[in-house]
Amino acid sequence: MDEEVTFYRHSLLSEIDAEQAAGLGYTATRFVDRACATLEAGEEFTEYNICRLIGRTSQGWVVQLDAYGFSPSDGVLNLIVSIFSGSDDPDPILTEEARRTVQAAFRFLIGSVHDSLASSWDESHDAHAVCREIFSFATSGEMTKACIYLISDRPLGGSIGKIPEMALGPLSVEAHLWDIARLARMDASARGREEIAIDFIGDYGEGIPALAAGLDEASQYESYLCIMPGKILASLYDSFGGRILEQNVRAFLGDNRKVNKGIRDTIRTEPGMFFAFNNGLTVTVSDLEVSTTSSGYTEIVKAQGLQIVNGGQTTASLYWASKAGADLSKVRVQMKLSRLQEDGFEDAVHNIARYANAQNAVSASDLFAGHPYFKRLESISRQTLAPPGALGEGNTYWYFERTAGGYKVELKRKKGVAGKFWQVLNPKKQVLTKTDVARYESTFDGLPNVVSSGAQKNIAAFGKYVIQAWANDPARFDTDYFQRLACRAILTRSVDAAIPAQTWYPGSIVRPLTTYTLAIMSDRMRDLDVQPNYGEIWKLQRAPKYFMAEATRVAQQVLPLLMEIPEELVRNRLVTEWVKREACWIRIKESSIRLSDAFLANVVSDGDRQAGSRISWRERAQQLWSDGTWRRLRDWNDVEDQLTDGEKEVVEWAALTGTFAPKAFRLKKLEEAFRRGLEEGFV
Repeated sequence: MDEEVTFYRHSLLSEIDAEQAAGLGYTATRFVDRACATLEAGEEFTEYNICRLIGRTSQGWVVQLDAYGFSPSDGVLNLIVSIFSGSDDPDPILTEEARRTVQAAFRFLIGSVHDSLASSWDESHDAHAVCREIFSFATSGEMTKACIYLISDRPLGGSIGKIPEMALGPLSVEAHLWDIARLARMDASARGREEIAIDFIGDYGEGIPALAAGLDEASQYESYLCIMPGKILASLYDSFGGRILEQNVRAFLGDNRKVNKGIRDTIRTEPGMFFAFNNGLTVTVSDLEVSTTSSGYTEIVKAQGLQIVNGGQTTASLYWASKAGADLSKVRVQMKLSRLQEDGFEDAVHNIARYANAQNAVSASDLFAGHPYFKRLESISRQTLAPPGALGEGNTYWYFERTAGGYKVELKRKKGVAGKFWQVLNPKKQVLTKTDVARYESTFDGLPNVVSSGAQKNIAAFGKYVIQAWANDPARFDTDYFQRLACRAILTRSVDAAIPAQTWYPGSIVRPLTTYTLAIMSDRMRDLDVQPNYGEIWKLQRAPKYFMAEATRVAQQVLPLLMEIPEELVRNRLVTEWVKREACWIRIKESSIRLSDAFLANVVSDGDRQAGSRISWRERAQQLWSDGTWRRLRDWNDVEDQLTDGEKEVVEWAALTGTFAPKAFRLKKLEEAFRRGLEEGFV
């Protein structure tokens, strides 16, 4: 292993060991969870469920499964199996061991579908339900292929052989090997995922005909008008799935597997007219390679980081049409392709996605990651110092990562002592991602079933709420809001760590149990017009003992309501499916679970200023003066020039005055200036 991979592995195992000491379960299970989370963040799959199952088929063959997930939008079943060492100097994985482990997962699949493997376990066992669920999905007619992911904290041997081809009847079964080096590369990626690399000549036998847009040297990008063969487009989606759809437009496809009627009819009756009838694709790449054919035409032969930011429905429809046996040989799709500069790549992709989606309207929540809400969180997180978490420690920041991998990129820019000092100020344990924010806020707002449906679905639902709330009053997302968000992160992570240490905890459902526990506690507090003392939690930078005592008590009461699944409500009675249902949340809300008097003695009124409730504009303006916002607004307007002359004058006064005591007219003008700034993009 090279130095960077060794460092990554050491850091990962050290973090897992620390979590183990905090009561977060077996080391091997934690590794599976962390590796799957990395693959989920890299969009290898959209969700996963830890299961850790080992058994034997009726013929005596070993079967193994450590996690699984379904991707209904593209019909893919993902099976995850692990090889874990944990040693300081791990041996490389050789071909035979890799094949044997992949085969154990493949036998689990075959046994579930064709060999009644479920009967090897009692009906109350998780393995029985997982086998039944795999059987249902594989025989539903919706499954297109299966992928087996081998994950390991060991490196692959230098001469690893090929994994034998596998199939489930007519469906292919692909093997993907993710050793510690490949996990390290994905984790280190600036965009948080292993970048897609496409060799059109090598993979498909032809380049993509292209016409350069003829932009001048001052342009921030280069662009081409292209003709994409329908077979290649469908094959790209088959190979990469949702990874080629810009991550904030993925929800556009949802679970809809139907081919668009117009596209279907054109393919059947007039495939040669597809180019004329269809609005085409808008695509971005981080790099590309072009060549000139013998006839003098330009074609694209290689592309890096390809993302379809408009045309998701066309792409998926062609894919499903090909799976249904349609002939795409005559189908051509027009494509506008832009190569973007590395600096500002993410924002540029978000903006292109935002403005290009006109053929099929994409909801605002689908483009949520580029919303000013996230820019506001980023701005506040860089300016808000948290109190010391313990005696002898200093102030730190809760670092909000607006673009995936942003924390690592910023850390790499710091050299030597400066880097170590920056990391002390911005500890990794206090990084907040977009999916973290959506999970914490949706949990406390009483949507545990949506949170349990997976990160992508949850952030889409959360986006709809925030977009509406931002339109009504963007000023509400202020420093107090950010501090409350950090407190919710503290509480959630503390409960995540505490539950596995309880003697009554059966294993495998930490996140759903945490989510439902905090949701029912929050629901009961709302009924009483009270909430946690966020001011106290912010000062302590840890969850109070009385809160943790109550959370573990409530979790023990919630657990049986999650485990005892009504047979008529959930197919195969799988816990991971039950917790996604609104019926599950209704059942817990209607239960007899109540908060204890000892806990309620420590909460605060929902109207208490310390708890972050709404305050008057006079008080709010005073806060904005204290935290330097008026100076920032003045500096921002010096560049953007959006305020009226009267608004500029009053903001200039607020930025410079040593005593902030505005009278009625000036106070009103400040409010008008602040709102105008927010509407025009000030964060």
